[in-house]
Amino acid sequence: MIRSVSVQNIALIDRVDLELGARLNILSGETGAGKSIIIDSLGFVLGERADRSLIRYGTDHAAVEAVFEDYLTPDVASYLDDMGIEAEDVLILRRKMSADGRNECRINGRLTTLSVLKGLTELLVDIHGQHEHQSLVKPANHEKMLDGMGGKELLAARAENATLREKYRALKAEFERFGDESERARRLDVLRFQIDEIERAEVGEGEEEELLEKRKRIRNAEKILSALASAKSALEGYDGASVGGNLKAAAASLSTISAYDGGIDPLCERLDAAKTEIEDIGETLGDMMRKFDFDAKSADAVEERLELVRNLQRKYGGSYAALCDFLAKAKTEAETLENASERVEELEREIASAGKKLSDAARRLGDMRRSAAEKFESDMMRELGDLGMGGTTFKVEIKSDYAPDNIGETGGDEVEFLISPNVGEPLKPLAKIISGGEMSRFMLALKNIVAGLDGIGTMVFDEIDTGISGHISAVVAEKMCNISRDRQVIAITHMPSLAAMADSHFLIQKSVSDGKTHTRVLLLEDDTDEVARLIGGNDYSSHAVPHAREMKKWAEEYKRSVEEKA
Repeated sequence: MIRSVSVQNIALIDRVDLELGARLNILSGETGAGKSIIIDSLGFVLGERADRSLIRYGTDHAAVEAVFEDYLTPDVASYLDDMGIEAEDVLILRRKMSADGRNECRINGRLTTLSVLKGLTELLVDIHGQHEHQSLVKPANHEKMLDGMGGKELLAARAENATLREKYRALKAEFERFGDESERARRLDVLRFQIDEIERAEVGEGEEEELLEKRKRIRNAEKILSALASAKSALEGYDGASVGGNLKAAAASLSTISAYDGGIDPLCERLDAAKTEIEDIGETLGDMMRKFDFDAKSADAVEERLELVRNLQRKYGGSYAALCDFLAKAKTEAETLENASERVEELEREIASAGKKLSDAARRLGDMRRSAAEKFESDMMRELGDLGMGGTTFKVEIKSDYAPDNIGETGGDEVEFLISPNVGEPLKPLAKIISGGEMSRFMLALKNIVAGLDGIGTMVFDEIDTGISGHISAVVAEKMCNISRDRQVIAITHMPSLAAMADSHFLIQKSVSDGKTHTRVLLLEDDTDEVARLIGGNDYSSHAVPHAREMKKWAEEYKRSVEEKA
């Protein structure tokens, strides 16, 4: 439910903070005072479309913040998890719009998109205005609502249907992977060719890198041989005096004076070691020159092998690891296909059995829905009759297809609510036949029956009392009270009986100061005078106040009776 709403710079509001109650919250006030602005502000923070005309004149932005508590239903928790948003004790939604048209939406301080905000708030609040279609009158939601009215047994049947459908689809998917006999034969031929192609090539791990290195050496053979020969010549000496010989001569010279200086012997030892190392390097260079024997034929062989390795790796995954993985999977699939006939026959039997079980489960689920629909139709007709729509016909249409392949996760039924507001008129979908005033009463009847089933914690009615008076107004007030015992209700009204039923009553007032018009909201501790104003107008007569007191007494007695029945 909504704990509080803070509105800044919306239309005539410069700043308003509302602390809402858990049950029936009534907003009333004179025409033009700004009641609809509160609803517009709420719609704004819930993600409804808005333009810059909503921003208060003379300011550069508008902002609304709503704080929710006791909001975490399974659907809301799942949505937040899918969006990567951590659920907290309270949920804080904030939306800001600047004069340049930029929108900023935040969920618990985290910046998000308008569509994500809207997706979340559709699970939290149901706003009903005269010209808006609500979540529960959309055909997509009718089946879920009907199932909720069917109780735990129906929901268990729905879960069974989902489990059987998953098993059936898994068997069908496995069967389709096999294909028919000719398809299997063609696939097996392809696999055998691929396996043979890969195994004959005998590609080794790291072979591509080795071939690339070998090709680089072949392409630079002349340069390599020249460098090796030059280095060897430099060590052996160009004029017959080799580096090794010079080192030996240097060591011999130094040895003649070793008796006079203790540091000479270590130098002679180092010269001997260097001479040995130089001679070893010379021999190694000679070996490398002798082994460096790449002719045009070996160069062609390297190119051909490199092309083969690269083509295979590119063809079967792009790398040696991918090539090995493809080979392993191809062998497994080939083995499966070679023994497919037996498994296919087994699958055909399993699919037939699973399909029958699924069809039977979906049919049982459909029967349970039809039983729930009969009671729902009866309850709706009674509620609509109470609300002055006695000539209305309400029908739950269920279209069914129990062929296994056509059964969905929730069964094989399509559920839609149909209505005929007047005797003799055909049944049609709600959105196509019902008027604004009728929609308000229909929604009230619907909510009175299914309050709590959809998991939405807050319901908002914008002037639901349009076109309602007399005895029906008292019935509307009672039904609004009934709904508010299971969820939070926020309603704008001009109807005194509904105002008298308020658990929290807010008065919307408009005033002028400093040459500007302002809207403010007051929580009334005693709303008798406001109920009296609604009864008799702004210049209400002396009888209106006693009447208001009587109406308040009636409302309190009704609320007490509801509490006693709960």
